[in-house]
Amino acid sequence: MRMAPVFLSWWTDYWKAVGEAMPGALANTVIGICIVFFALLFISFVISRFKYISIIEAKIKAKKEAKKQNAELPQQAIENTVAQITEAEELSDDSELVAVIMAAIYAYESEQGNAVNNGLVVRSIRKAKKSGWQNA
Repeated sequence: MRMAPVFLSWWTDYWKAVGEAMPGALANTVIGICIVFFALLFISFVISRFKYISIIEAKIKAKKEAKKQNAELPQQAIENTVAQITEAEELSDDSELVAVIMAAIYAYESEQGNAVNNGLVVRSIRKAKKSGWQNA
């Protein structure tokens, strides 16, 4: 009969150890459940914001279309400038130079955000008295 007390002492020691470990295990379980809950809450928040993605994409597409239309404007300005130059009699020798200068002016102004009308007119071309390095 000596076996019974040894068995019972082992059994009571086991449950005593389990009782001591239970608060730590319970804390770990609660922390794990909270982490999963907040992760699911975050995923739910992200999914609820998907409806705004199409709105943002539409705005980006509209900006690209506006840039594309603005890129076509310099080409139209160059064509208008060349047409004006060919009409002018006094600039018939320098028409290519005037077209390049007007295209450069239009490109510079459009990059700066200034809207340049297509009504640009070259009135005269004069040679500068100073060299290019002195003007810099």
